[in-house]
Amino acid sequence: MAVVLVLLFHAGLPFVSGGYVGVDVFFVLSGFLITGLLVREFERTGTVSLASFYARRARRLLPAAAVCLFVTVAISALVLPPLRVPDVSADGVAAALYVSNLRFAFQATDYLQSEIAPSPLLHYWSLGVEEQFYLVWPALLLLVARGGGAVARRVAIAAVGLGVASLLLSLWLTNANAPWAFYSLPTRAWELGIGALLAVGATRFVRMPARYSAAALWGGLALIALSAVVIGTSTPFPGVAAILPTVGAALVILAGSAGSATRARSPLDIRPLRFLGKISYSLYLWHWPLLVLPAAALGVALSLPAMLALAALAIPIAAASQRWVEDPIRHGTVIGVLPRRNLAMAGAMTLALVVAVGSFGRSAEDHLAAATASGVQGDEDVSDLIDEVSVAAQHSGSSSPAPIRVTPSPAPTTSPERFAGPVPANLAPALVEAKSDRPLIYDDGCHLDPSSAVPGECVFGDPKAEATVVLMGDSHAAQWFPALDALGRERHWRLVSLTKSGCPPAEATIWVGTFDRAYTECDDWRQAVFARIAEIQPDLVVVSMTFGQTPIVDGEILNGQPARAVMVAALERSLEHLDSISGNVALLADTPRAPDDPPVCLSSNLDDALSCATARDTAVESDWLEEQAEVAREAGVSFVDPTPWVCPSDPCPAVIGRYLVYRDTHHLTTTYTMAVRSRLGAALPPPASIRRLSGEE
Repeated sequence: MAVVLVLLFHAGLPFVSGGYVGVDVFFVLSGFLITGLLVREFERTGTVSLASFYARRARRLLPAAAVCLFVTVAISALVLPPLRVPDVSADGVAAALYVSNLRFAFQATDYLQSEIAPSPLLHYWSLGVEEQFYLVWPALLLLVARGGGAVARRVAIAAVGLGVASLLLSLWLTNANAPWAFYSLPTRAWELGIGALLAVGATRFVRMPARYSAAALWGGLALIALSAVVIGTSTPFPGVAAILPTVGAALVILAGSAGSATRARSPLDIRPLRFLGKISYSLYLWHWPLLVLPAAALGVALSLPAMLALAALAIPIAAASQRWVEDPIRHGTVIGVLPRRNLAMAGAMTLALVVAVGSFGRSAEDHLAAATASGVQGDEDVSDLIDEVSVAAQHSGSSSPAPIRVTPSPAPTTSPERFAGPVPANLAPALVEAKSDRPLIYDDGCHLDPSSAVPGECVFGDPKAEATVVLMGDSHAAQWFPALDALGRERHWRLVSLTKSGCPPAEATIWVGTFDRAYTECDDWRQAVFARIAEIQPDLVVVSMTFGQTPIVDGEILNGQPARAVMVAALERSLEHLDSISGNVALLADTPRAPDDPPVCLSSNLDDALSCATARDTAVESDWLEEQAEVAREAGVSFVDPTPWVCPSDPCPAVIGRYLVYRDTHHLTTTYTMAVRSRLGAALPPPASIRRLSGEE
């Protein structure tokens, strides 16, 4: 039942929106089975052989997982864009070491990596939780059981204590940091603990009356089915919602613990379901790559019938895996059952697997480097490639001491053919370095992550200069930091950087997908930044923010036009507030974006860089651009539109000269912002003290 729910959910069956709770069902099962084995061994022998336990786990789990892992990474290297292969390879190394749950949790909470396409190895996260449980629980159980007295009672007390602590942590962290609540063992241990409690109390249920057994069975099945239907991807999870399927699983196990004379007849006894149960481990391993890789290779979302067909195809593959990979090693017909030999096999297989799957990533990077090395050289200077007509249209009254008022740029006149040809041999940054080509404030703590709320003391540019410029906003403001930092050193500004991931300067509470809740840290940070700016009294404040936030008003999450209206009004309030403090504010408009990751696209189209260009209508959110310009007018602040520097033609190129424009779908590379910094410097109003010194005021 656990694996079927997961299978149907991943296949996209509409009425199984909560099918992922099958993993929770399996956690309860795992806690029940493993604890039962350990307790029975201790009661029989007076101890638990950890070497024998780990050897059995290795024989049971490692062979099928290793084969599926290697095949998945190998096929990924063949069908995925080359630039995605290193990520999948790294996922494979983490999965081979049973820490992929930690890797995926880090990715989910990293704003810059949270939009990465789903890994074909994502499902290995639950195996990471399982293996970490297997590592800790036997040793803990042995320690508890050796204390004397009734073994079952002592284990039950430990399971209750740890389970309650885990549940409380899960309830808190589901709201505070949903990805870590979902992926980590400490927040899932209570589910395994429920199974452990059932295991130590199983003998008490043997004489359960048939009517109670039937009630537990059907009640448990109903709870699991209900959770699969009413829980969805938007449900905060695990948290309170996970109690429903885990209690359901516990009831079914309880019913199954009754003696044969009193056990209720179960629909799970039918032969097809018993067969799926027999192959459930291999079915879980193989189904996800089968569903993910074809869609990734074709570059399209597959239809429901196609997904269901692939899910069905996973069944015979899993049966073959169970018959020819799992069973021979599990039953010792290949390497025997001696713990020493089994553990040596596990260590050797794990080491070989890490080396093998890691080599695919290194090979993909080497291939990309070699494929571009002999190509043409790109232009160093982008000035002659950017439309001078539309750039010139930006300057309106720039000699006036009043703020610069700018309208959105006209349509570009540069021919897209100027950006045709292969990816340059001297591409900067190189494709394999694109993801890491980000501002240094990400690494020194000055660009805050979603969980932080206190801005740091971050002064750059020329720290001793009289003029002070403040950069405020989200990651779309932070992408301009390198250019402003360089301009500060060249023109003698102190640059104070105040940026935070996913947090717009607009005074509105927004919903954040990373935590699946209101972004209260953003509200706290914004107020702290306003106070800091009032204290600094800067000569210029540069503000920028991304498009598409989801505001929350009176507890309601808004989307579409209502959300846009709220964000426009909130941005105007913030600009007016900042203008009242500084008197010199520039709103730097949002930059165009690409629907598909340009570096990834280019890695598959090295001979035709223009094939990764994005139609201007798709890349440029014209309505938002016009609204930003209007808000700037209403607030009496300057408006700077960087669209002509990023999208000088239609379609918008991914490579301009020798420069890679984007590091992902919507962030510019640091290298490119540095290449156009002179245009940014020309478009921004001078800091007030600079104007005074030059006689403009």
